[in-house]
Amino acid sequence: MQHQTPCNKILLAGNEGCRVTYCETHQTTELEIGAFSLRLDIEAFSTLNALTNEAMAKINTLHASKQSYQTLMQTLMNKH
Repeated sequence: MQHQTPCNKILLAGNEGCRVTYCETHQTTELEIGAFSLRLDIEAFSTLNALTNEAMAKINTLHASKQSYQTLMQTLMNKH
């Protein structure tokens, strides 16, 4: 029978319903959102981080663009 090495988890970040832990033993991260848990190696976690940062930047750009458009349209409508 094989003996499994126990995890040595460190809480990296967390709030109500979400947290990220790192296992030093297995060098993996675990993202927990409610009952959902996703275990990733460091490279995959880094890729996920870059992907979510890119998506957030695009959402922010989209919101800023819509706000600029609405402000412009309001200004034009007020001129007439």
